Amino acid sequence: MSKSVGNVVDPEKVIVGGKNSKEEPPYGADVLRLWVSSVDYTGDVLIGSQILRQMSDMYRKLRGTMRFLLANLHDWKPENSVPYSDLPKIDQYALFQLENVVASMKDGYDNYQFYKIYQTLQRFAIVGLSNFYFDVAKDRLYVGGRVSYTRKSCQTVLAAHLLYLVRAIAPIMPHLAEDIWQNLPFQHTLEDGSVAKFAFDLKWPDKNEEWRSVQKDDVDFLGVILELRSEVNKILESARTGKLIGASLDAKVYLHAENPDTVSKLKELASATNDADALHRLFITSQVEILPSLSEETKLGVSYAGKFSDPRTGEIWIGATRADGVKCERCWVYTKDVGSFLDHPTLCSRCHGVIDLQPQASPATAAAAVA
Repeated sequence: MSKSVGNVVDPEKVIVGGKNSKEEPPYGADVLRLWVSSVDYTGDVLIGSQILRQMSDMYRKLRGTMRFLLANLHDWKPENSVPYSDLPKIDQYALFQLENVVASMKDGYDNYQFYKIYQTLQRFAIVGLSNFYFDVAKDRLYVGGRVSYTRKSCQTVLAAHLLYLVRAIAPIMPHLAEDIWQNLPFQHTLEDGSVAKFAFDLKWPDKNEEWRSVQKDDVDFLGVILELRSEVNKILESARTGKLIGASLDAKVYLHAENPDTVSKLKELASATNDADALHRLFITSQVEILPSLSEETKLGVSYAGKFSDPRTGEIWIGATRADGVKCERCWVYTKDVGSFLDHPTLCSRCHGVIDLQPQASPATAAAAVA
């Protein structure tokens, strides 16, 4: 590049913008620093308006991820943490992934391979978290009881992600890290007993061997479940296009496998009672049924079907139909117990239990709220 021929980019214009704000918008220092981290400086380094727009988009998505974490921890306190051994499998798996991701980012910092940090951050914080964990967590966060075990366990995992990620991004995006920290909804105590007032009061997180202790078989199978979920989503999309369903909660999914070990593991997840590991929660459908056999009659009764194959599980047949039961007006899940409660005839048993546990406002409080 040569400044004399005008083929350089002025860093100040990237940060504060140029005279034409449409062509040269102000991106801020963090976006510029993010771009620096994204390039492999051992090869040709490219920059331009299109690349900067991509960096800005990446920054906004990352900011959205951190905003989701902050917003869903508004009523959380460190003393509400659920012990690791009591967490659902899906939460333990999320922490396992977090630990490995942060270790990978530390390796990138130690070896000055910042582009690898950028790639890891993009895959994990933007794609992985948003497309899976956040998606399946919403039911527990928004529909479950405010002080329920499943909501607390989910918030425990979200808090861990927030505290780890803010430290991981701080060297590259210090302004975003500090913005997050100044809006932290709870106090974080350091090892010396003092409260961390700034993001850079924190040190890099120590290795957490407990989070790494997930059995390899469980890690592998949950990884397969994520791939299976992608295939299920394709079939549900076909059913949506065919007007069989609207939302995924309108559906019931059928699975059939020949591999006995796969069948056993699928049944275990399908019958999970903690309301977090259950297959229908992971697929965001109303029901999932594991079929012991697959007849031609069954196939003919299912309009939308497909197959998933993996060396670890063998072939799994997937089918989708309308869900059984009636739609709960609160959680939108179809169950057969909607209409069983005289005081709340449009709610399922889970939502009925949650509503019954909520404190009732006194007439004076209600009047004050209206006023």
